[in-house]
Amino acid sequence: MSRQNLEIIRKLFADLEATDLAEALALFHPDVEWSPTEGTYRGVEGVGAHWIEWMEPWDEHRIEPVELIEAGDEGVIATIHLTARGEHSGMEIDQHFFQVYTVQSGKITRMVEFVDRASALEAAGL
Repeated sequence: MSRQNLEIIRKLFADLEATDLAEALALFHPDVEWSPTEGTYRGVEGVGAHWIEWMEPWDEHRIEPVELIEAGDEGVIATIHLTARGEHSGMEIDQHFFQVYTVQSGKITRMVEFVDRASALEAAGL
C-alpha cells in the first residue's frame, strides 16, 4: 500500500503545479486535517479555502517535492522546496518544509508540516 501512497502524494504535487485545485482536492478524504505551519484546516473545503487564501498574494509560486519517503503502511514524508515572489511587495521566499502525510484507503486524511526534518521523521515514527 505504501507505494500507492507515494503515487497519491506525487499526484498531489503534480496537480498543484498544474494549478488544478479540483484534481488535487479530489485526493483528500472529506474529513481531512491539514496542518501547515500557520494553522490547522479541516475538510476539503477548509483545505481549498486555505490554498486559495495562501496563494493569492504571490505573483509566482512553486512547490516542488524534493524527496518522498515511505513511512509505514499509511505514511509518506515529503520534503518540499517552496519558492514564491509577492505580487505587490516583491518579497521572495525560498524555503524547505517537511510534510508528514497519512493516506488511508487511497485518500489523504492528514498532513502535518514541520520546519525541520528531524521533527518530521520523529512524528512519522522513523
